[in-house]
Amino acid sequence: MSKRDKKDIELGELLKKEAYDATPNQWFTHRVMHKLPAKKDKTALHMAWFFYIAAALVCIGCWLWVLFFNDNTVITVRDILYYATAGIVTLMLTFSPIVAMFKRD
Repeated sequence: MSKRDKKDIELGELLKKEAYDATPNQWFTHRVMHKLPAKKDKTALHMAWFFYIAAALVCIGCWLWVLFFNDNTVITVRDILYYATAGIVTLMLTFSPIVAMFKRD
């Protein structure tokens, strides 16, 4: 609670006395509310985080499978496709937050 001294009280009374007396306007609130920015919907952000984390987990699982459970004595076309897909997804997961960080307003 702030203490008001004599000058604060005098200034408050002067402002009340000299203030413009606004007439009631039924459209004022309506106009002001329409000029306010809309609330941002966070659902898309939450879904984006969910899919990003799911993709990261799938990517980690894929790399673990490639490194530990895959037979590396013979390389097939399927292995090359798996490596290429895992590499592309890894690059996308790595660079998407960086691009989003620089893209912010």
